[in-house]
Amino acid sequence: MTATIAQLGERALRRLGVAVVPVADRPALSVVIPAATLATGALVELGVVAADETPAATDAALALAKLAAAHDALVAQGVVSWTLDTVPQCVAEEMTKLAASLMASSFGKPSDPAIHAMLEARVRKVALIMGAPALASDAVLGVHQDLTALGLARWSVFDIPVAVESPYVILAANDLAPQFGQKADPRDDIAANRSLAQYVALPTSGERIPAEYF
Repeated sequence: MTATIAQLGERALRRLGVAVVPVADRPALSVVIPAATLATGALVELGVVAADETPAATDAALALAKLAAAHDALVAQGVVSWTLDTVPQCVAEEMTKLAASLMASSFGKPSDPAIHAMLEARVRKVALIMGAPALASDAVLGVHQDLTALGLARWSVFDIPVAVESPYVILAANDLAPQFGQKADPRDDIAANRSLAQYVALPTSGERIPAEYF
């Protein structure tokens, strides 16, 4: 059965150790946390209110403003794609602590810039991995388009031969590596291109081979 570019992309991510479990085998991350809930959580984090208390209107407004500032800072850096009212639950704790960090001085509390930076980095990593499948599919498609432009691919993106799946994965992984803070090994590119060249050099029977799509 022919592998799709999405499947090859997931293999490339596993090769990099970025996303070990395929998307189809992971629980969906569909829960979002309202901004007001995160803002109240930031006040609880600072000890301004207890978990079972309702914050004063002025405190709630300040917390919401600081949460929005933390969110906008991430948006401005091109880190996140979600809105303030659709923050995924998987980064809710980090966003809560970021808001608390920004308003700590307003309540006479200390704030650690190093921890703030660490929280931003954590959100950045989660957002990058959430978008990794699309990046990986684009990388595999890029490999195929390069081969097509060179006149080497006798196949379409919908019927990539099993024999060249591994070179596709290797080349895509090397293309993705810098985006995940890793270094690509040029020797892998050489080996993958050699395998592709060997396959392309094989004579064809000229017969049409029906592909199966599911």
